[in-house]
Amino acid sequence: MRNILDKLTPTPYATAYVKKKSLLHNVSPHSANRYFLCLDLENFFPSISTNRTANIFRLIGYSWRAAFFLSELCTCDGGLPQGAVTSPALSNLAAAKLDRRIAGFTSRRNIVYTRYADDITLSSNNPASLCKVLPTIMRIIKNERFQPNLEKTRLVGPRRRCLVTGLVKNTDEPRFGIGRYKKRRMRAVMHNLLIKGKTDIKYDSAESILGWLSFLKGVDEESYEQMNRTWENLLSKSVPPAINS
Repeated sequence: MRNILDKLTPTPYATAYVKKKSLLHNVSPHSANRYFLCLDLENFFPSISTNRTANIFRLIGYSWRAAFFLSELCTCDGGLPQGAVTSPALSNLAAAKLDRRIAGFTSRRNIVYTRYADDITLSSNNPASLCKVLPTIMRIIKNERFQPNLEKTRLVGPRRRCLVTGLVKNTDEPRFGIGRYKKRRMRAVMHNLLIKGKTDIKYDSAESILGWLSFLKGVDEESYEQMNRTWENLLSKSVPPAINS
């Protein structure tokens, strides 16, 4: 499957499961805007059926027989399974028409669109424009055989904490990062682990914190430099047992 799917390119609006792209690539196009409409696609992978997967293979040149055989290999219980190595690439291909339709509709209205797996982000400096396009966006999503999760649909702006796919918009400048709350929390986690020998439920070892720092380097380099200095300073003051706890 790698020889097939790795050669196929999703739309430029898809930023998840794409080589050399990360969360930062999903939020960067929105950096100049102040208002964000965030939507979630419910049961994203399972909603992409075996027949729909077969159509993808058919469109890239396989016979119907071969396409259905390949789709049976890639699906389980009638849809794409979470965790399968083929599901990410196939989901981006299945959502290609969705991407093109939403991007085509919003670009004429000075609205920026990106999609990170099942997370859709629309942004503008005009909140009224985002509210106005929402009904049409919902119709497009349903027309493309996806289901919006209404409970996770939200409009955020400068007066609220702008959290987009896990990253926070800095109100003082056009950039996204991990935000002040996360930095304060991680400083406390580092201090508790290295100085007090207390572990956090999620970050219970030095290795787990180093893994987080590695992630941070890819999405917020400025914060990475600060947090890495904090880690190294605390590390120099810690005792060996604290590192291994």
